[in-house]
Amino acid sequence: MVRETLKKIGLTDPEINIYIYLLKAGSAKATTLSKELNVARTTIYRFLTSLHEKGLVSENIQNNVKYFYPIDPEQIPEIIEERADEIRNKIQELKNLTKKIPQDTKVELFRGKEGLKTIIRGVIRENKPYIFIGEAEKYFSEIELFTIQALKQIEEKNIPGKVLASEKQKFKVAKTEEYKLLPEEYISEISIWTYGDKTALFIWSEPFYVILIENKSVADSNRKTFEYLWKIAKQPSEKHLKETKI
Repeated sequence: MVRETLKKIGLTDPEINIYIYLLKAGSAKATTLSKELNVARTTIYRFLTSLHEKGLVSENIQNNVKYFYPIDPEQIPEIIEERADEIRNKIQELKNLTKKIPQDTKVELFRGKEGLKTIIRGVIRENKPYIFIGEAEKYFSEIELFTIQALKQIEEKNIPGKVLASEKQKFKVAKTEEYKLLPEEYISEISIWTYGDKTALFIWSEPFYVILIENKSVADSNRKTFEYLWKIAKQPSEKHLKETKI
């Protein structure tokens, strides 16, 4: 799990080996790392330079010998946030490079759990009222922690949402969401999330897919259908309301 986490922040396997060794040893010379990890000394220096640039390793000279030290793991989130700030500052520059192609409809396909998360982040970033209908339980069986955190962000941003789901499903809702219940036959095995001019179709067969359609007519049509179903749906019981609280 530790190695996987370090990979997610951009470290290669050799860099991970060096960083973990330094954490256990406290410090080490390049020659020691080369011998213990069975990696050529010149290669070790290349990886140490990379780790230094990433802010994960520092160095100090003692008696004309250079020693390398690992940064405290507690500083890693701060380093990641600093990088995120740098990226945010460059976003507009990247947007300016993007060629604008007029499109009536844009369709994108996302795959896997990271794809699911990308769309949910998009809903939050869009910061517009949304409607949701369909399979609701899967979010909590497949990406529960992420979904709970997303609902809390929705609450913090005060984004209003309406949810139509089945009474048989187990799910949670944000304080800014209203929800009603429909009979099982009205609920699809996919999830349809409409926000702004976008409609996201979550397909829950593994490895999981999301089809994102950006088209105003499609989004407006979904809203009309949703409003009709909203009128015939039933209000949840007090017991059900308590069970859906985060």
